[in-house]
Amino acid sequence: MRRYVKSRSELMAILSQCLDNNPECGEVELHAMRVHQPDHTGCNWSAEVDFRQETFTDLAQQMAAARSIIVVMREQYNVLQ
Repeated sequence: MRRYVKSRSELMAILSQCLDNNPECGEVELHAMRVHQPDHTGCNWSAEVDFRQETFTDLAQQMAAARSIIVVMREQYNVLQ
């Protein structure tokens, strides 16, 4: 599968917006993005999320929703190097 190539800042903005727009993610926000050599899937980045507030209601569900968004984004995008 061919991925779209975006700058690191563009991809961070897209991913942040996807997380913000999904109510299942709750207060999850993009914490960091790491660019690396392509892994076994061909993706050259990884993302880390955190919570904006100290409320941990439905934490597992929110993390699962965020992870599913990140998985889809990793299938669609690579970072321009």
